[in-house]
Parts: sequence; structure tokens; C-alpha cells
Amino acid sequence: SINTYLARQRQEYQNSEAYGRAEWETSAISGNPKQYENQVKQYLEQTYGYKSQDDTWFDRYGNVVSEEKPIIPTRIVSLGASATEILFAVGAGNQVVARTDFCNFPPEASEIPSIGGFDGKTFSLESIISYKPDFVVLFKVMHDHLIEPLEKYGISYYVSDANTIEDVLKEITEIGKITGHEENALALVKEIQSSIENLNLISNKTVYWEVWNAPYMTIGATSFINELITKAGGKNIFADLEQSYPSVNEESIIARNPEVIFIPSDSPVTVEDVKNRNGWQDISAVKTGSIYKINADITSRAGPRIKDAILLINEFLTK
Repeated sequence: SINTYLARQRQEYQNSEAYGRAEWETSAISGNPKQYENQVKQYLEQTYGYKSQDDTWFDRYGNVVSEEKPIIPTRIVSLGASATEILFAVGAGNQVVARTDFCNFPPEASEIPSIGGFDGKTFSLESIISYKPDFVVLFKVMHDHLIEPLEKYGISYYVSDANTIEDVLKEITEIGKITGHEENALALVKEIQSSIENLNLISNKTVYWEVWNAPYMTIGATSFINELITKAGGKNIFADLEQSYPSVNEESIIARNPEVIFIPSDSPVTVEDVKNRNGWQDISAVKTGSIYKINADITSRAGPRIKDAILLINEFLTK
């Protein structure tokens, strides 16, 4: 959360060598308190790259010296497509200096240098550091191993963990505030909320969403996509499972007899592959030809294109 972000920055500064050395180097100054304060600030700026903004002082990594207000980052590395979409949507696109191979929206994001894939094994810490970031957006679990070294280097970070629409709206607000675009972020959140509330989509068709097929993996009650399906008027056949992405057996898929089957566009599985699976011929979706490859970029990213995702799902449900 943003409170954790601020508290961590404040604590890091107070525990830092810079704080202690600045106090020690200026301890001999006496007399006018203002003179002491100015000497401390001058020392910090000259020695450690500290800058001032609205009488609030920060170090070169954005750690707060005197107030609970972080410096606005100017060199952001985004380690996920949904984060990149949020950054551009709130107006922070020109502050992004590196992205992943999957960060392809908006189109101008593709012009930014890439550090590699989304999986933390496909890029190195050195590749991140090479862009001299003052802020990194990373993702829970996938990038947990980067937290300690980023802290060691004094680089601020934000951990994304959005599993619901409400989570997405919260992250848009927080990232907007951190990057200096709070008003834009609040306006975007309001726009998304309004657009979703005005949707009145009804289908009632049952849906099987295949995340993977070896083994079979789908979406459960706590997944972001499950909420999108519900908003689109559909019913996830595995909504009774609490896990976000549970593994299921083939027999249970057949037994639940979905009326629509969705395969993400980035899956190697084709519509014909599904039709030709043994025992699947009696599934309603197979009988009616309601098997669809759906744009994974729009539907799987917990970002600002929520309305687009809901409408896209509904378009297939109402065919």
C-alpha cells in the first residue's frame, strides 16, 4: 500500500548511513538553528545528491528526509503489462524508462527499451539497475526475490497484487499518487466505476475458462477474470472453488457442461484442439460451436481496460 511505501522510505532514511553522517559532519555547527538546517541540507545535496521540492528534502533515490512526501520518480521500470498500462493511463508514460517484452499497450509503450520477459528468471537485477531507476513496479510472488536487493540499492518499489476490480482501482489511485498524477488517477477511477455501473449485461450462460491444459487449469472465485465474467453476465462453472487459478480434472469439466468455452489468445491450444478432445463432443459449447479464442491482453491484465474486457466477454456470450 502507499502508506507502507511512505513508511518504508522514512525508516530507510533514518537508518541510513547518509542520515548519521550528515548529523555527524554538521554537529560542530552552533548558533542560528536555520544555519544548522541549511548546512545539513547543503551537505546532503552535495554529498548524496539530495534535492529539494516545496521545502521537502529527498535523497537521490526518493527517500524522504523531513516530510511524508516522496519525490516524484522520473525513471520508472515496469515489470508487468498491467502496471505499464496503468502508468500510461494516469499520465506517467514519459517517466517509464524500461518495460518487459509483454508491455505492448498503449502502442507507444513498445518504443521503450525492454529488460526481458515477465518471469523474474528471464531478466537479471543488473538489467534493471542499468536503467538507473528511482522506482520499480513489481508483482507479488513473481518478483518477491527482487525486493531485498532493491532495498539494498535504495531503490523504491511498489508491489502489485490486484485480484479484483476494487484492487485494480486502488492500485491506479496509489500509482497515480506516487508518480505525481493523483488527479488524473482519481478521474480515471471515477470514469471506470461509472462505466461499469452503467453496464447491465445479461447472458446467464455457463463458462469454462481454460488457463492451461497440461494439467487443466481454470479460474476460481477469487480471480480477476471470474469477476469480469460475472460483470459480463456469465457464470463461471468453477466459481465454487476458492483458489484464483485451480487445477481441475477433465471429468469435472465435462460433467459441468459449460455453454461457452474461452481459450486465451496466447494459448497454443486451438478451437479444433478442443473440439477433438476425447469425451468433449457432448459438451454444450462443443455442440454449438461456442468455443472462442479471446484477446488475453485485454482480459487477463488487471489494469485500466476493465470495461473493454467485460464488453468483449459479453460479446461472445451473446452470440
